[in-house]
Amino acid sequence: MILKIITFNVAHGKGMDGKVDIVRQAELIKEYQPDIVFLQEIDMYTKRAGETNQIYEFSQQLGLPYCSMESNITLEEGYYGDGIISRFPINFSTNYLMPLTDINHEQRGILCNRVSFGTTKINLFSVHLSTYEDERILAAKEINRILHKIDKSELIIMGGDFNVGVTRLGKGKYIFEQAEKYKEYEILKQKLEQIPNHKDTWFSVLGQGCIDTIFYSKDIRLNNYETIEANGLSDHNAIYAEFDI
Repeated sequence: MILKIITFNVAHGKGMDGKVDIVRQAELIKEYQPDIVFLQEIDMYTKRAGETNQIYEFSQQLGLPYCSMESNITLEEGYYGDGIISRFPINFSTNYLMPLTDINHEQRGILCNRVSFGTTKINLFSVHLSTYEDERILAAKEINRILHKIDKSELIIMGGDFNVGVTRLGKGKYIFEQAEKYKEYEILKQKLEQIPNHKDTWFSVLGQGCIDTIFYSKDIRLNNYETIEANGLSDHNAIYAEFDI
C-alpha cells in the first residue's frame, strides 16, 4: 500500500504577508492528496486565529475525516500545539510533554496517534522541538524511550519541525547554524530512518535552514520525497514523503 505523508509548520495560518488563512495553506497541499498530515503551531480558539478550531478547519478543507490536536500551552484564551490529520480512524491519541531546562522556556510536546488498516498498525508522531539545543537533545532521548515501548510489529512515522541548528536570541529572534550532523537527529537515527531532504524549510530575516523532516521505521520503504514550496503562506515549507507500507 502507498502511504502519502506531509508535515507542515503552519505558524497558526499566518503567512509572510501577515494574513492568517488556513484555507490557502490547505489548498497548497491538497493537490498531493495526502493520507496523513502532521501540523505544527496549530491554534484552537485563540484570538489571533479568530477563535476558530484550526485543526478541524484544516481537516475539512483537505477532505480527511479524522483529526487530533493537543495543547502544549494556553494562549489568548485558547490553545496552541500540534496536530495530526488522517484518512484512517484514530484509535489512540496522547501527548507527551518534553523536558525543559528552564521553567521560563516554552513547553513543547509530542503528539502521538495510532491508526490502523487491515492488520497494519502505525504510530504517528507530530513533532515540534525546542529552540534550545540542550532541550532538543533531551527530547530526542525521551522520544527514543517512548519508541522503545512500541510493539515491534507496529510501524512508526514521525514528522515535524525539529528546529535543528536554531538558537533563540530573544522574542521572535532566531539564528540558524548549518552543521554536517545534528546530535538530535543522530539520536533518533538509532531507532528510525530519515528522509534525506536538504532544501531550506524555514525562513526568517535573521536566518533560514532545513529544520523540518520525516523519520520512519527501518522496515518501511521510502519511494520518494519532495520539499513543497509554500511561497510565503507560512514561514516554513512543507515536506512530502511517499512510502510503501
